[in-house]
Amino acid sequence: MKTRRVVLSDDQFAQLRTLLARSAGLVFDESRRDSVAYCIAERLRVTGAPDVASYLGLLVDPAERQQLLNEVTIQETHFFRNPPQIRALRKYVIPELLKHADNHGRRIRIWSAGCSTGEEPYTIAMLLRELLPTTAGWDVKVIATDVSSRALEAARRGHYGERAVQMASPEDLVRFFTSTPTATGDRYEVRPEVRELVEFRHQNLVTDPVPFAADERIDLVLCRNVTIYFSRDTTRGLMARLHACLRDGGYLFLGHSETLWQVSEDFRLVPLGTGDSAAFVYRRIDEEPKDRRGTVLPDRRTEDEGPPQPKPERRHNSRRDRTSVPAAKPVAPASAVAVRAALADGRYDDAVTAAGDLVTAEPLNPMGHYLRGLALVNAGKDDDALVDLRKAVYLDPSSGLGHFLLAGALHRLGDPGAAAREYGAAANTLGARTEERTAPELGGRSVQELAAMCRQLEAQLSGADS
Repeated sequence: MKTRRVVLSDDQFAQLRTLLARSAGLVFDESRRDSVAYCIAERLRVTGAPDVASYLGLLVDPAERQQLLNEVTIQETHFFRNPPQIRALRKYVIPELLKHADNHGRRIRIWSAGCSTGEEPYTIAMLLRELLPTTAGWDVKVIATDVSSRALEAARRGHYGERAVQMASPEDLVRFFTSTPTATGDRYEVRPEVRELVEFRHQNLVTDPVPFAADERIDLVLCRNVTIYFSRDTTRGLMARLHACLRDGGYLFLGHSETLWQVSEDFRLVPLGTGDSAAFVYRRIDEEPKDRRGTVLPDRRTEDEGPPQPKPERRHNSRRDRTSVPAAKPVAPASAVAVRAALADGRYDDAVTAAGDLVTAEPLNPMGHYLRGLALVNAGKDDDALVDLRKAVYLDPSSGLGHFLLAGALHRLGDPGAAAREYGAAANTLGARTEERTAPELGGRSVQELAAMCRQLEAQLSGADS
């Protein structure tokens, strides 16, 4: 039976949005109406329901609500996704967790929250196996959860196509997978020594408790590209639960377009690595170490992560008052002017170099990353620009022009879904401004005109991606 096209009325879409929000905290705005309609059409085909109104009646059954969640939450992912974060895990985080565990009972707990079809937790298990070939005498477990029972079934099978492993190195393919040729391409199966470290569980991040005992503390949470579908209040509640289950010094990894700015002050943002390879991640750090006299000591918690990291500005001494994004120092005007002057003259390599000096001097300053991203975009180096533009909007989510440039780079690189989200972020942040100013990035448009254009591009790309 062929899937037919479905058009949702305003009332039907409102009912489905309410149900999905209550069931799993998922927020679907108007730009996602067509994609929800496609999912409903598929459920009509499977259930045999004659129309949308009849199908809505079926959703009183928890089993069918779960099937709808399966349909709307399937996301494509890859092994070793987000190279800067993978480098940070491989070089800094996993070694630090092993060192800490070696001194505290050789026990490690990692949570992949929103694990989809399993690529993320298996990747973490592979990184663990690199440094811990045998777990004899160790208690190591990666707990992987997802709201989609269909995704979990695929994850437990551990069989993947060529697309899923496209970011794995040839060495990783040989070491962690067995491959089988098929008529449609090679199939890859995760090896048993990796699978045994991962435990899959069905869990709703919004309505279910965390999958750990109340007194249990874990070392690392990966919750990447999950909160982009949640409201701010839902995200705020989730972050409070993640903070509660992490140990002091534990890590939290979010997706590149996600931030805790104006959401949670319970985590400290730290850079791992330097230059283009740096990743920005969050840590739960409850108190700064002090000596017997109460003097703050150098933070030794990250001594394996390279040089001491800048600490966020503290407004007062409350233990609860930790800002998630360090206050940025203003970029020296002369330096910013030098970058823009080089761009105006078409000296793009000089602009990249000058902006790079800003980033080196102040690695947590969003304007430095923004200017280098701008220079790289003008030089036609979108791949390289992604690194800096993502850092710019991560450190300053209110950077409308940063979101705009990032959206354009993602669009040109063939990622319409991510580009749509960034155009939406650009429209929201630019649209909130009242000033009418000019900048080379505006292309002759006013701020409000650019915001309107970003909204149109968001709608177009969301439709193309659904």
